[in-house]
Amino acid sequence: MNPSFTARVQLWGLLLLAWTIAGCALSVAPTNSESRQITLELTAYPGRVSASDSTATTEVWATILKGNKPIADSTLVVFASTAGSITPSSLTRDGLAIAVLQSVGDGRPQRVEVVAQALSVRDTLEVDFVILE
Repeated sequence: MNPSFTARVQLWGLLLLAWTIAGCALSVAPTNSESRQITLELTAYPGRVSASDSTATTEVWATILKGNKPIADSTLVVFASTAGSITPSSLTRDGLAIAVLQSVGDGRPQRVEVVAQALSVRDTLEVDFVILE
């Protein structure tokens, strides 16, 4: 079976489990007028991680706003990735939730998809696992 397909199936399985446990809605689009004001944006610092070093990490920041103001503190954000390991969930503080994505360390360069969801909004980010010289 295609490893990429298998990874995506595992990612969606993890997300479904996390949403079930957290009680999050499965819809991508906000479901009411108040939720439509909520935005979620992912950023990784740094955007590239060593594919050969199993201790290499990047911070994934989820910025969540309601209109132009930070979402309420302690809003649950659920994270998943197609490779490596990532903090499964985090709570917001001043509209920011942070997760740590750790490299597999197998030396294989690859593009990893990171997905985060808070309430009824989600975003996807790509992080490259690369061979650093």
